[in-house]
Amino acid sequence: MGSHSSHPKTSPHTGFPRRLARALALGLLIGVLPSGCGESGPAAKKIDVSAQVVALKGDNDAKAAALSELAAGGPNAAAAVKDIIPLLKSEDPVLRRLAAYALGQIGAPAKDALPGLTQMLQDPDSNAVTAAINAIREIDPSKAPAENIPNVTQ
Repeated sequence: MGSHSSHPKTSPHTGFPRRLARALALGLLIGVLPSGCGESGPAAKKIDVSAQVVALKGDNDAKAAALSELAAGGPNAAAAVKDIIPLLKSEDPVLRRLAAYALGQIGAPAKDALPGLTQMLQDPDSNAVTAAINAIREIDPSKAPAENIPNVTQ
């Protein structure tokens, strides 16, 4: 055999094949977004926030996996808020949505993200707008847009 492996590249941060990690992150976003966000207590997972912050500096697959982990940490991931905020302006719409979702899961401790999330309301990707609205509602319901926007959880 040659020097090329037939195995998919794995993420150095999760050990998952990169495409699988991204698909899992997307599945988490799609499957959990309408449910209760920003939970603490038993629903919030204990995570290594510093390791996930390092992963946020990797490629898009590593970022997606890290955002999914940070979202699962809920308020336990509050220390990562300042590192997640720049991803609200990513060129990748999936990363923008995942960043908004993670911030919403963190909840009130992510209040510094409200200006960036408010800017996302003008995003050309309607799914990013939905993610931003849901995140704002979880962080500070009083700041959420008053109008009823289709396909947004109430």
